[in-house]
Amino acid sequence: MVAIEHVHPMLVHFPIVLFILVLALDAVVVMRGGNLAARQGLPPVALAVLVIGTVLAAAAAAFGDVALDRAVDLGFPEAPLEVHEALGISTLALFGGLAVVRLLAGWHGVPLTGLRAWGVAFVGLMGVGLLLTTAYYGGYLVYDLGVNVIPVRP
Repeated sequence: MVAIEHVHPMLVHFPIVLFILVLALDAVVVMRGGNLAARQGLPPVALAVLVIGTVLAAAAAAFGDVALDRAVDLGFPEAPLEVHEALGISTLALFGGLAVVRLLAGWHGVPLTGLRAWGVAFVGLMGVGLLLTTAYYGGYLVYDLGVNVIPVRP
């Protein structure tokens, strides 16, 4: 069996990269005046990356919850862990909601062009900002506090 310490750090980096990639793909489509709900070209690629990123983010959150419990059991301070967890759940909710909106728009044939496209891209940009804030706090936990990396010092 693979230890949680080995799975979780690898898993958290995939959604980070994928969500940033979605923003980049969406920016190209929006700046070209395209439809983010189109069924060909970059939009379906961006949607697939968004859905995969959301699924992997949910898995990272599940493993992160286990890692949080272990860190608390080892004596690490709970407050910074809770901040990171809340940011992570918010990030997952934002990108999950964005995925649902895009899936529904494509399903119902609602074009995401013009202001709608810019709105969706703006939400993605805000999501990446939230994502990077979450990552910053995760880095703080690991590199400054040594959570689940070094033993707690009395």
